[in-house]
Amino acid sequence: MCLRSLVADDEPDIRDFIGHVLERAGHHVTTVGDGAEALERASEQDFDLMVLDHHMPRMTGLAVADELSRACPDTKVLLMSGDLDVGRAHPHFLPKPFNRGEFMAAVDSLLGPAD
Repeated sequence: MCLRSLVADDEPDIRDFIGHVLERAGHHVTTVGDGAEALERASEQDFDLMVLDHHMPRMTGLAVADELSRACPDTKVLLMSGDLDVGRAHPHFLPKPFNRGEFMAAVDSLLGPAD
């Protein structure tokens, strides 16, 4: 089964790193650079997972997560930020910086381990 994932982060290096890790785990990955574009893409197609940075242009990751919980309740959302206070506002939070293992552990906790 190929999972569809969207990665939204305004930092290209982080966006590319996460996209690469997810692709190696068998996900079909779409990447965007801001929160508003993430919501636009979610309205065009279904995603199993959305990985959202909190601090992005046009719309924060937390605002996107709130919208998605209403519009796409089956989509799993992983929110990332260097601001640890943001983690109190979302149940699935990954503090930055993180490594590949920490990231995949967070993904697996949301989706279940890969086969």
